Amino acid sequence: MDWIRENKVLSAILGFIAVGVAGLGYLLFDAWGSYSAARDEYVALGGQIAQIKSLSLAPTAANLQAKKALVQEFSTNVNKLGGALFYLQPTVASAKQAEFQTKLKGRVLEIKKIAAEAKIALPAEFSFGFNEYLGTLPNSDTTATELSGYLDGIEAVVKLMIACKVRSIDLLDRTPLEMEKDLSKTTSSLSKKGPAQRPGAARATAPVVATISEKRQVSFVVTLDQGSLQNLMSRLANPVDMKVTPEADQSHFASLRLLRVENQIKEGPIRRNSAVSVGADQEEIKPLVIDKSKTGKEAPTGPVTLAPPPPAPVDSIPVIGQELLKAQMEIDLVKFLDAAKGITPQQNR
Repeated sequence: MDWIRENKVLSAILGFIAVGVAGLGYLLFDAWGSYSAARDEYVALGGQIAQIKSLSLAPTAANLQAKKALVQEFSTNVNKLGGALFYLQPTVASAKQAEFQTKLKGRVLEIKKIAAEAKIALPAEFSFGFNEYLGTLPNSDTTATELSGYLDGIEAVVKLMIACKVRSIDLLDRTPLEMEKDLSKTTSSLSKKGPAQRPGAARATAPVVATISEKRQVSFVVTLDQGSLQNLMSRLANPVDMKVTPEADQSHFASLRLLRVENQIKEGPIRRNSAVSVGADQEEIKPLVIDKSKTGKEAPTGPVTLAPPPPAPVDSIPVIGQELLKAQMEIDLVKFLDAAKGITPQQNR
């Protein structure tokens, strides 16, 4: 007590601190209790929501109408997107068998001319992967029409590679269409499977699923540098760069399925191959010497222009980033079918 009487100011400060600590402790305890209660309530509410989501909808008319409305809205948006993609892709005109062969030969000559002007090497037997149709006709006009559209898509990719200044196209291969196969083999295989079905046996019917697109795979092996590869990858994913003509509104749709890149030269230069000889422009520059006996005159006493020293010999060469690349690409040319224009949603029972 004597100390408090002697130090009234300090005692008052300590007293306020003690009261403040006690008040803050009470507030902290109360806040912690409120937090624990809110957390328990939140966890319980989350469990109830998860349980409700896992339950089946009650078979009421209101729920049925709400579900139909959501399905219809989703289906409408999908149909709009599919229809837009369908109409943005090029329209393929009907082609006869001989017309496709003439078109193929003309396009091959055109691309060879463009590649020669750009100094880009093509495979020895370049035909967009349609080598068999240079001498024979497709099996039907329908096949010729589909092959004509297929040819347009591959040509768009080849022209894009030329525009990106690849050094060479070393390989071009494509997957054949189903309709290119021999129809007689398909008919014979179906006739063999027919008798295996027992008379009166019920046939299982699988649900019909509407196919909205078809993928046609094209494989390339190209030689190019870093800049050309980056430019090609960027433009290949942009439908604007895959237009039939620059002023057209329709574009081909391409999707890169596989990309494998490796250096054209897999091993670095050895030490003895890294030495670079001094060129003719790096020869030693000798100072000008004036022969007094021939001129009979004294050397000028005024300012003299000194010759610059010779450049230092080359003692290093770049070994990284200068080599070309070999890139293997598998590209899917996507064709949207008639079903993409509109899919009727299945009615849920």
